[in-house]
Amino acid sequence: MEDVAAMLTPGMDSASPLHSSTRPPPSPLEGTPTGTLAAARREPWDLAGARGAGAMEEVAAALIHGADPAGTDLDLVMCVMTQHVYSCLPEPPVAAAAPLSGAAVAWVADGVDRISGLPPVVLRNVLSRLPAKDAARTTVLSQRWRRAWHSVPLVLVDAHLRPSAGTSGLSADPRDLFADPCDLTAPVSRALTAHPGPFRCVYLTGTTMDAHREEIEHWVQLLAAKDIKELVLVNCATTIDSNLPHLPGTLFSCTHLTRLYIGFWRFPGTATLPREAEFPVLRELGLCSLVMDDPDLAFLLNRCPILEKLIIVGSLSSVHMRIRSSSLLCVELCASMVPEIALVQAPLLERLLLWEALGTSGLTCSRIKIGLAPKLRFLGFLVPGMHELEIGNTIIKVGTKAGPSTTVPSVQMLALKVKLGARHEARMLPCFLRCFPNVETLYVQSENDDDQPWGPQSGSSSSGKLICKFWKDVGPIECVEQHIKEVVFREFRGKTSELNFLSLIAKHAKVLERMVVVSTPGAADVVFSKLRTHMASATWAAEDCKLFVSRSPFEYEGTPWCYRRAFDLSIKDPFDVSKCLEGKCLCA
Repeated sequence: MEDVAAMLTPGMDSASPLHSSTRPPPSPLEGTPTGTLAAARREPWDLAGARGAGAMEEVAAALIHGADPAGTDLDLVMCVMTQHVYSCLPEPPVAAAAPLSGAAVAWVADGVDRISGLPPVVLRNVLSRLPAKDAARTTVLSQRWRRAWHSVPLVLVDAHLRPSAGTSGLSADPRDLFADPCDLTAPVSRALTAHPGPFRCVYLTGTTMDAHREEIEHWVQLLAAKDIKELVLVNCATTIDSNLPHLPGTLFSCTHLTRLYIGFWRFPGTATLPREAEFPVLRELGLCSLVMDDPDLAFLLNRCPILEKLIIVGSLSSVHMRIRSSSLLCVELCASMVPEIALVQAPLLERLLLWEALGTSGLTCSRIKIGLAPKLRFLGFLVPGMHELEIGNTIIKVGTKAGPSTTVPSVQMLALKVKLGARHEARMLPCFLRCFPNVETLYVQSENDDDQPWGPQSGSSSSGKLICKFWKDVGPIECVEQHIKEVVFREFRGKTSELNFLSLIAKHAKVLERMVVVSTPGAADVVFSKLRTHMASATWAAEDCKLFVSRSPFEYEGTPWCYRRAFDLSIKDPFDVSKCLEGKCLCA
């Protein structure tokens, strides 16, 4: 092992102190460039930090203007899908922003190496915060440093093996769609082989897995043998076709995994997996742009007995999900065709988060069935025109009476996406609100009435415009009258239907403390004048309620979303994206 460690970082005197060189030597762990740096060609619409709301629209806009992600041949659809996947990946535990090459600035006048004299536990703590190639370089300093690196659980992020990682301001974020392309297969193999384990976290997003199937199989075997805890394994695909590689079945040998994200794979046939295959300690699972059948999904979830958080993004197959779990706390479904979600038995589930979770086509509904979910507190975005809501055994329709069998009293934060001027959707909105009598925070995303209607109502006479007096005759809604404290209304366009809805809330919300109205990005000043005039003459049940009005800070219309913020259980409001502008997310 000593010879291997020395081989990883050649050209450095083994007796030299840590700060002996102003620039550490190149390491064989670094990848070999295979193209020009896309970073040098970036335009002002740089997407490297587009992690939060509007990232997909940003990618599309950049491509339309000719941006080329990483020098690859991604088409528009594939580029948007890839950005979806990269945006949901968790933050790597180490960063290359301050590489070892910066250690020289810490020289002291007497040149004494004080770092090597630190206690072993401190040395290991230092090494655990370094990118893998920098940590490997320390093995040539002395026998003590070599033992220290070998004793620290490995953290390997393949993007940090790029020659440019952490230098000249270039990004080493593995979620950067515009990073310089490299062949990282050889350095990854060397790193996984050289370190004795255990592996704390391995983050692999830079390899075209289909072209390196033997290496991937070997990697997974090494990961399992060295007790990997956290793994991100994303195939660097350029097209979506029948040639997506099968996920190695040996992945189920990684029984120490607590966090797993997999992307752009075809799930292996469950018949080929051993019956005892499972992830016994897995708590967080991300399924990103996978081809997997419903039995595969059921099989996987059944093999995760203590799973707490599940996110599915950009599924390449329709998702029929029936949740039976005594451990799940959060389920996030995004940018996928979801014909059915059934909370059959989810006693601990707190969050069911939906973003662009639609039916199998524009003419079919997606059924959301809430059975046993007594702790469900966060729900949305529900789309009255697309989602068919079923509570217990009752499908919620216009005229459904609110009662114990048709309400979910645990929900406190609800998000809805609706065309307020479309007859069917607007008539369903009060019905949805009555199903959640204890909502305290309500998000309403107003969609353009002139857009094509969703769901099976799109071609029927019920998809016509709403008459103005509808909102005056809605009738009592318990959550509005007794519990709602905050309303956030997005994409305000100044339509009469929008003003009438806001008047309804103001007139009946007795405990309302804040009403936040955010216009579309390009709203004219007259829209704000119209809103203020209308609300000034409205009747307010809560005299102390404050009205906040602003223009959307995002460039494009749409429903802003931050995958990681919604997935972070420590954040109290998963729908608030105000901290996610320009990629500056509290989760980052």
